[in-house]
Amino acid sequence: MEISQEYPPFRYLYRTADNPVDTLLFQTVLGNREALAEIRNTPFRKSIEAERVIAEELKKNGFLHSVTNKKYDTLFNKGLNFEVDFFHPQHQVAIEVEKGEINNVWKNICKFAESPVIRHGVLLVPVIRQGQLNATEYYNNTIKRLGSLQRIYTLIESLLIIGY
Repeated sequence: MEISQEYPPFRYLYRTADNPVDTLLFQTVLGNREALAEIRNTPFRKSIEAERVIAEELKKNGFLHSVTNKKYDTLFNKGLNFEVDFFHPQHQVAIEVEKGEINNVWKNICKFAESPVIRHGVLLVPVIRQGQLNATEYYNNTIKRLGSLQRIYTLIESLLIIGY
């Protein structure tokens, strides 16, 4: 497993093929560091706010935003009413941006695995989660909780976690 000590922190939890846009994603997070940190560090902010910060840059680079079968008809099998925050049709990369709910992270892993066209899954998660009482190390906790899984990851070619 690769881990970086610089910003943004990242780790591949699974990889059988290179994610063709990982450098672009690192640069996008780095270039929007202050805005993302403000959202991350303020209690009760929503992940959609972090999505909006990076949306234009990702769209300029071929990503679709807020994608369902209505926008990309083969993203999920018919009857599944799933959505991913960003999807790049050419590179088959899906991105989910989270603000701090671990249950959403589990659902996102299932969405990546369930799609017949997602080859690379990316979770963009806060480095820390601000709550009412204290901050927790959300990025590290996400790595710990997902690090031992393996079988579900074999349905995709890579899973990358990036902290913001």
